[in-house]
Amino acid sequence: MLNIFSREGLSGDISHVTPEEALKMISEDRNKNIVVLDVREPHEFNGNLGHIESAKLIPIKLLPSKIDELEAYKDKEIIAVCRSGIRSYSACVTLKRHGFGKVHNLKGGMLLWKKSGLKSHI
Repeated sequence: MLNIFSREGLSGDISHVTPEEALKMISEDRNKNIVVLDVREPHEFNGNLGHIESAKLIPIKLLPSKIDELEAYKDKEIIAVCRSGIRSYSACVTLKRHGFGKVHNLKGGMLLWKKSGLKSHI
């Protein structure tokens, strides 16, 4: 059985960013070098927690089959987002295994984003 939380074979550790750090990264991104990848289901993306503006939605179960859609973002920083930070961590592992070097997991996911009082879109 594959341990999705194992760091073995990854090119570097997975970076974790707080909602405040992620917002700062996104806000200061003048050259569009940050991609927010939301890996929740569509009903969650549009649900009561909302989503981060300009986030790209690819549910985690579809990520392996849609990895080619992200190929254009391989040289950009990717912040993976989910409800609590668990699925987004798994997404980071998947992205690392496919050669994406600059991936960050949103610590606490949209639950912590909302609890922190940050704006989300519904």
